[in-house]
Amino acid sequence: MMSLYIAIEGPIGVGKSSLTRLLAESLQMETLYEIVEENPFLSDFYEDISKWSFQTEMFFLCNRYKQISDLADRSVVSDYHILKNKVFARNTLNDAEYGMFEKIYSVMTEDLRMPDVTVFLTADLTILKKRIRKRARDFETSITDDYLLTLIEDYNAIYQSTANALLIDTTELDFVQKPDDYKKVLTQITTLIGENHVQHTQ
Repeated sequence: MMSLYIAIEGPIGVGKSSLTRLLAESLQMETLYEIVEENPFLSDFYEDISKWSFQTEMFFLCNRYKQISDLADRSVVSDYHILKNKVFARNTLNDAEYGMFEKIYSVMTEDLRMPDVTVFLTADLTILKKRIRKRARDFETSITDDYLLTLIEDYNAIYQSTANALLIDTTELDFVQKPDDYKKVLTQITTLIGENHVQHTQ
């Protein structure tokens, strides 16, 4: 059986890590979680985005690059796609910084393994805020509504141009607490995986 790399993406608080864990258990695959709280610039970033954005984005890019480089041909479910670096960088860096960042990103990702399947999760702003409050990360208390709304829009737009992708609105779903909701999500994902494998084996 060929290896499979699934990435779960979406705005902050949408449930990426929870779905990664559940999906890996169901499909008997490894998990890959992004390094978040270890980023030494993150608290400062949310307090003053313009001042700390470049350092924050470069830390994330380097760590994600290292994690994905170490995957080899293992089958994994990841709670991020490296393209998220460009999503956040485009919204936080000035033009000069973004130009520099994009050059570095292009070099680092040129031969990097990319997901076979990407699942984009989305939800209404009120739901995202509720989930963010529930997990109670101190550095996320400064996140503004406008910032979250921009991320929702950006991810929805990126979904449109991503191959082998699925968009799931989780506003009315609780796949962590409700098994029936998770079954609905799992069915959609396994259907896409099946189609993806057909494409790769032709």
